[in-house]
Amino acid sequence: MSKSTIFNITETEPTPLLRDFATFTQYLRTHHIVLTRVNEFISGKDLYKINQEITRPLPDTTPRTDQTRYPLLHLFYHLVLAGRLFQKVTGKGSRLVLKPTGRLRTYEELKLTERYFFLLETFWVDADWEKLHAEYPWHSFLYTVPEVLEYLSEQQPGERIQVKGESDMARMLLDWNYFLLYFSYFGFWEVTRDTDLTARDCPKRFFRAESITPSTFGVALAEVLSEKRDLLYWNLPNRRKQGEWNAIPGSPFPGEETLNLFELEPERKRSKTAVKEDKGRPGEPFFLSFVPLFAEGELQKTLPREGVKFVDGTYIFKVALTKDLWRRIEISADHTLLDLHRAIQRAYNFDDDHLYSFFMDGRSWSHERFTSPYEDEGPWVDDVRIGELGLFIGQNILYLFDYGDEWHFRVELEEIKRECPKPRKPKIIEKKGKAPEQYGGYEE
Repeated sequence: MSKSTIFNITETEPTPLLRDFATFTQYLRTHHIVLTRVNEFISGKDLYKINQEITRPLPDTTPRTDQTRYPLLHLFYHLVLAGRLFQKVTGKGSRLVLKPTGRLRTYEELKLTERYFFLLETFWVDADWEKLHAEYPWHSFLYTVPEVLEYLSEQQPGERIQVKGESDMARMLLDWNYFLLYFSYFGFWEVTRDTDLTARDCPKRFFRAESITPSTFGVALAEVLSEKRDLLYWNLPNRRKQGEWNAIPGSPFPGEETLNLFELEPERKRSKTAVKEDKGRPGEPFFLSFVPLFAEGELQKTLPREGVKFVDGTYIFKVALTKDLWRRIEISADHTLLDLHRAIQRAYNFDDDHLYSFFMDGRSWSHERFTSPYEDEGPWVDDVRIGELGLFIGQNILYLFDYGDEWHFRVELEEIKRECPKPRKPKIIEKKGKAPEQYGGYEE
């Protein structure tokens, strides 16, 4: 591809991604979005309405169609949360609702090209690809991405690539499912569905392609991503799964030297002179390597990546087992989740005799967790102070105690007091309901 190619991004070209994303966020902002109880997704009724407004509405849907049946809207849902444009907070009846943040307005003040790269950065760096994969197995899918991008960067734009059958590309894309569509939404390629599988009543949450046709834009993006933005190093949820709770995008894994990153790639890739040893400098703005693809001044900024900032004060948590059984705990920003664990144990008269985890996204067994100090893999509850967690008012955390009986405590941050003196020890300041017998079970 010619290095002199200059691209122009509009709301509809080279993809209608920006227009559809604006439609999505406008609907969320102007409607009261109550999330479903089980999956904490957008309701079928709201999804059905949004689907009618996007560029290419998905056919054969009803107000009962669930979120994972809408690939584009499922992607957007994860982007607005991973990009912190919206937050899940507690509404009436303890139901979770979506609430816009100040970052949404900042995003809308960016140029169109800058908006596109903020969304690509959020997808590449902040989104959990396992969650985006809907209900299909994770397997080793993530590790095929660098290989696919390298292959794509060498292709002729506009030439159709068969991905059905026994080809190398078919093998690499075997488990991509919705990601074949996600990459098409970002303009990497046009994709055609395998109609044979559709005719055989293939599950509607499964997508297998017959062919992809890379765009000039997609080949250019693939080249930069392949050389400078290795997904395994830049995707933070993937880093967290390896036990790093505060990794810098693009940084080496613990114990790995930056200059040796390229040595982990196959020999055939190391022989390419275009490959840079450092895969992009750790911590540099994600969009920086894409600037030469656009006119001067077109791509200059993005939303700030907020690292760990200590938010001092006294934190008030409501820790509930049921609607009428809860304890309110006051704790200092200097305390750790280990201190909060001990306070909850005291508040409910438990024996502190089992393993436990705090799931920061409120979802049991997600990777967004801090574990007991006695577990083999971290990050652990005493690794970080409360004030370093980046918590927001209304955030819901799941404290899961005893992996056998699975006591589920809902931990909601109600307030951060910044003026009053911080407690030397965590305090139970209010309670409702009689604590259950630890080994006698409890009823919701």
